[in-house]
Amino acid sequence: MLRIGNVSNDQTSDHRLQMSSMIDIVFLLLVFFVMTFRITPQEGDFTMDATEVAGSGRTKATTNLPLNLVLDADGKGDLLAMRLNGDRIWSLEELQMRLIGLDADGALKDVVMTLDCASNLKYQNVIAVMDHVTAYRDAVGRRRPLITSTRFANRR
Repeated sequence: MLRIGNVSNDQTSDHRLQMSSMIDIVFLLLVFFVMTFRITPQEGDFTMDATEVAGSGRTKATTNLPLNLVLDADGKGDLLAMRLNGDRIWSLEELQMRLIGLDADGALKDVVMTLDCASNLKYQNVIAVMDHVTAYRDAVGRRRPLITSTRFANRR
């Protein structure tokens, strides 16, 4: 008689698979992937490219001013004061209106704004400032870009 597998004539031999080591390996792999998997929300992409319409016939004004925005914080980390190139700014809306005034036909497109933030400034305040300097809504409700490139100054 032909037997495949176990060639022993012992009828009491156990034909069970040893699964405990395989379960351990699967569990370790599961733990590894769970611990290394991170879900991070996308904060925002601050680089925007506003393309020019072909044949517009207008020349674009350029602003070669360095834009330095200093953000000061109080003891709790809230936004206390803002200065754009040394001029005091009283609100985020005023900051946005000043940038809209500087942006004549896309003049701020290639300008890099440097943000000099206080070390204890809360992150939510930095994001609020970034929201106001990168774009605005026009009278029709369309999103218009302002500053397309920002960088942070060294910590002070």
